[in-house]
Amino acid sequence: MQANLDHLPPARQAEFARIQEVILEELETRIKADGKARAKRYRLLKLVLFGSFAKGTWFDDSRSGRASDVDLLAIVSHEALTEMSAFWGEVEDRLYTDPLVKRDVSIIVHTLQDVNRQLKDGQYFFSEIIQQGILLFEDTEPDRNGNPKNLLAKPAAPDPQRSATLAKTYFETWRKKADFCLNDGRRHTGGDKDENNHAAFLLHQAAESAYRMFLLTTTLYAPGTHHLGKLRNIARTIDGRIEDAWGPPQKPYKRYFELLRRAYVEARYSPSYETTQEILTWQADRIEQLIAVASELCNERLERLQAEAN
Repeated sequence: MQANLDHLPPARQAEFARIQEVILEELETRIKADGKARAKRYRLLKLVLFGSFAKGTWFDDSRSGRASDVDLLAIVSHEALTEMSAFWGEVEDRLYTDPLVKRDVSIIVHTLQDVNRQLKDGQYFFSEIIQQGILLFEDTEPDRNGNPKNLLAKPAAPDPQRSATLAKTYFETWRKKADFCLNDGRRHTGGDKDENNHAAFLLHQAAESAYRMFLLTTTLYAPGTHHLGKLRNIARTIDGRIEDAWGPPQKPYKRYFELLRRAYVEARYSPSYETTQEILTWQADRIEQLIAVASELCNERLERLQAEAN
């Protein structure tokens, strides 16, 4: 894995240095606040940049205000760190408001043991990250004998037949869930406030299922999150064509997507969450397109996998 950012301009390199600084600072503060002896052993072992900035396909569009997000894999020492979703969300929020960062940062968190298991199993997603990613940070503390530890496994070649079978199962399972939730969301659209909010939650589930269908079919991996923004971002790093479903990011549609993203929690539990039939109809129409585009891309992948298996 390469470990330099020479292909990026100095301003971007400084931005990534700041991102690394904030993550380490927040983690140190969190560990100290925990106070338990076990927490003192928690470590960030590696921080890996993947996606457009690693591949060299990043962009900043000053006219539209669009810019590539930053995708990071945080490899940690203990399973407990992967379960602190609220903490990592707060880190992402702090980075979003940091004047030196100026863009969305999306962090997925896995233990070294889990990453190595996935690599030995020939898992596409993690293999590509390790092969194409850029190592931003590494805990270089040696073992008791002075030898390097926290080593990554060598990515193995996937089993073509197993990959094809798994991908087909994922596609069929999550396509059904996406269709069910979309149809139920449309059915409950246009009622009173409570019914519209229920429809918003169902549409969130439809979109989440569509992204899980795409990610699991194409890479055999999907992060354990309900955050639509994070799922959307990872999906477009794999194939930018999936963004066609949402159209240009213009007002008021950016707010419509944000309402959909928030619906998983707020549409069920927040008295202040409100939506309308117009918004729900736009969301449903876009999700229908998302399912169609994702299905087409999945079928392309399934054909390639089946050809490899044969």
